[in-house]
Amino acid sequence: MYLDQRTKKFLKVFALIAFVFVITGCARNIDETGKLIAERAINESTPWSLEAGFFDFILTIPLAKGILFIANALGNVAWGVVGITIFVNILILPVMIKSTVSSQKMQLIQPEMEKIQRKYAGRKDQTSQMRQSAEIQALYKKHDVSMLGSFATFLTLPIMLAMWQAVQRIEILYSSQLFGMELGLTPMSQVLEGSWPYVVIVGIVGLTQYFAIEINTIMLKRNPRYRMSKQQKSMKTMNIVMTIMIVWFALSMPTAMSLYWITTSLITIARTIYIQIYHIEKKNNK
Repeated sequence: MYLDQRTKKFLKVFALIAFVFVITGCARNIDETGKLIAERAINESTPWSLEAGFFDFILTIPLAKGILFIANALGNVAWGVVGITIFVNILILPVMIKSTVSSQKMQLIQPEMEKIQRKYAGRKDQTSQMRQSAEIQALYKKHDVSMLGSFATFLTLPIMLAMWQAVQRIEILYSSQLFGMELGLTPMSQVLEGSWPYVVIVGIVGLTQYFAIEINTIMLKRNPRYRMSKQQKSMKTMNIVMTIMIVWFALSMPTAMSLYWITTSLITIARTIYIQIYHIEKKNNK
């Protein structure tokens, strides 16, 4: 995919910000025996202050407090995880609408993009590069495509990391159950012992995650302009790898985190269908 200088600069800045968030958000929460480290625990009395660290103050503690608030209202921390996941997705919906629309447009113009790239293949002189850039920019303008809009989904990565931290650090979670499953245990430890409820929930994680990735292509095929590009063919393998990664994370993290993956995937599927029908197809029909 062609990236202009402004987009490359944006990605470098974003990568730096993401790196800082990851470094500050990945403190150890569980000891060698699988128990929550006391000083890392979050409960209703945990102060919400900058002394906890920038990442915790901005994301982790507010999410954990939100989970506990909903848990008190509904009687189970599991519903707190589901509820705060829905709430966060509602907050970022405007960003995700813009991102999904931009992503759809980018995929539709991929065959034309590849045609331009083939035209200038092997031509490294400055004049050819400038012409290629001009033709690609004209293609973007023709189809009203914003490259930066398609990267908006990366903004969810710090939230995912914060949810992982919040779920691991909520003290009450380690004594909570749902459908006979211990929410503080990792599915991996229970699957190896043949506990089928954990096998089922990890299987649901895998299925919902795969369709959450594939739904974009499924809905894109409804557009008569759609043509499968080389890039989209290669994405098939990447989608499978991504699904396997999420399943591995679900196996390795507390079972409560699986509820986050499942809820997020179901919301993604519903959101993509909604955006395709009401923000893309309806607009095109007008």
